[in-house]
Amino acid sequence: MIRFLAWIWTLTSVVSAIGFGWLFVTMYWNHRACFDENGQCFVDGVVYHDTSFVYCWVALLAAVSGLAGVVVARRGRWSVI
Repeated sequence: MIRFLAWIWTLTSVVSAIGFGWLFVTMYWNHRACFDENGQCFVDGVVYHDTSFVYCWVALLAAVSGLAGVVVARRGRWSVI
């Protein structure tokens, strides 16, 4: 049962990492050269903020969490751990 829950945790973490990674690319990375001194970028009536880089940290945290889920789910199958 623990392995099953670990795989669900892993799947949820990987989907979250992909989603937040996509948000990072679309909200920050594509417009990083456009930010003014206030940390705002105006493109086609949409305001992007330079604080959107936080999505990168959330995506990395979710990816590490997914990796930990894989380790827990495969714990009984690896003889080293």
